[in-house]
Amino acid sequence: MKQTGKAALKSVQRANGLMARGRPDQALQVFEQARRASPGVFDVHFGLARARQALGDAAGAVDAFTTALDHAPQGDPRALLALGQLARDLKASEQAVGFFRAAAMATPGSVDAQTGLAHAMRDLGRQEDAVELLQSALHLAPDSSALWTTMGVVMADLEDHANAETFQREALRLDPANGAAAGNLAEVLFAMGRSEDASDAYVLALGLRPNDAALRFNHALFALGTGDLASGWRDYEARLDKAFPGYVRRDLKLKRWDGRDLSDGRLLVVAEQGVGDELHFLHCIDDVRSRVAELWWECDPRLLALCRRSFPDVTFVPWQGSDVSGFHRGYDWLRDAPKFDAMMEAGSLQTLFRRDVDAFPVTPPRLQPASRTQPGQQLRIGISWTSIHRNRLRDRGYVPLDHWGDVLSIPGIEWVNLQYGAVEQELTAAEKRLNVRVHRQPGLDLKDDFDGTAALIAGLDLVIAPTNTVRQLAGSLGVPSLVLSRLPYEFALGRAENPFFPNMRDIVRLPDGDWRRVMSQVAAEICSLKERQEAAA
Repeated sequence: MKQTGKAALKSVQRANGLMARGRPDQALQVFEQARRASPGVFDVHFGLARARQALGDAAGAVDAFTTALDHAPQGDPRALLALGQLARDLKASEQAVGFFRAAAMATPGSVDAQTGLAHAMRDLGRQEDAVELLQSALHLAPDSSALWTTMGVVMADLEDHANAETFQREALRLDPANGAAAGNLAEVLFAMGRSEDASDAYVLALGLRPNDAALRFNHALFALGTGDLASGWRDYEARLDKAFPGYVRRDLKLKRWDGRDLSDGRLLVVAEQGVGDELHFLHCIDDVRSRVAELWWECDPRLLALCRRSFPDVTFVPWQGSDVSGFHRGYDWLRDAPKFDAMMEAGSLQTLFRRDVDAFPVTPPRLQPASRTQPGQQLRIGISWTSIHRNRLRDRGYVPLDHWGDVLSIPGIEWVNLQYGAVEQELTAAEKRLNVRVHRQPGLDLKDDFDGTAALIAGLDLVIAPTNTVRQLAGSLGVPSLVLSRLPYEFALGRAENPFFPNMRDIVRLPDGDWRRVMSQVAAEICSLKERQEAAA
């Protein structure tokens, strides 16, 4: 039976309420019922697309948004804007530019279309084009707080922090309730080394947007990076909010552990975030084992052999994707497993067991490699300088090999490549330019063979890496490491010596923005280490 327009609107309102409460699964059912009853209503298809997008059903969301376009009122750009945002979420930046540009043409002067287009250009590394676009838009709408906010974000991309601050403050002057501008301002001030001012900006932003999960998580990283563990761990849990952009939906029905004694129980710790984070979260494994009778731990399949060898009294299982629409992780294997009493996300263990610096063990749990290279006469130093996930924004945190001259030209060092990915051409060019040889371990897949890579790293005297997985693997093995960091690392907790991994030390580039200073400092550290080794010989 077809619904009237009024009945369809009520269904949409009900479903939108479910979406606002973080229940896209229930909202999807209401939207589906409304679609069957009112197949020609734009808001029904638009809501259906949003629900599918929230549940991770990208293909279904694209189909629904496309159908919504067919039913959109003339001049209504909502579906185009939504398709543009969906394309951004799917990393389809060229398509996003197309959708936002079409929305801008459909509604000339639309701030949403202009800001969306600017952000899509940022994703493509076209910051200068975004600046030109926003300058034109601001000429027509100089009182638009959203345009000033977006311009400030682009300036921050370009690390023009003085102008970024000016633009975000202008956005706040025009709209004192602009929580996005306040949050962006906090990030800019932190990058400028003005932590107290950044803290004030975060207080303002959180007051304006207390339920913004992404903002709360960003604040957590800031708070942890400045040593405020209480606020940091509190807001670190924002990643478990269903509205958080990186929220992991699990086809798992187990109650959440609260840290209480389970001396007669079985606990499942579930993996989250990237493989480097998984390694970091193992720091709490001894604390958990002391409170539960039987511990099972989910991990990246590539870590399985290494983790099982290192912690033989823990049952490690590889995480699995889900075939069920709307879920990222599946748990079909539980049908053949014993009954579990509770589960806990790996990252949340820190909020239970690392509440203050006195709660850190003197010697953290260590990974045990299958073997290790025997030390030689020379210092053996492993190097990594980038990531396989490259774009203009991420590259701000990486030091190109062109800047490694002061380091790699130090004589008497056996350099070892730890950089995964297609870097052979870049590495060969650097060797030729600097007249140096960097060892490659024959037959070793540095990206996927963590067992072999761990064995290689375990035989090194030092590892130099940016904030990538190599850094985390070295720390987990207890190998000294120097981390080339653009910003203070949140898990260093505002300290020179990392409480999680005492052998890991960050060398931070900002606020001066000069990698040459960082690399000169690294070179001095290596020369000092070399002198100590020679004195001890």
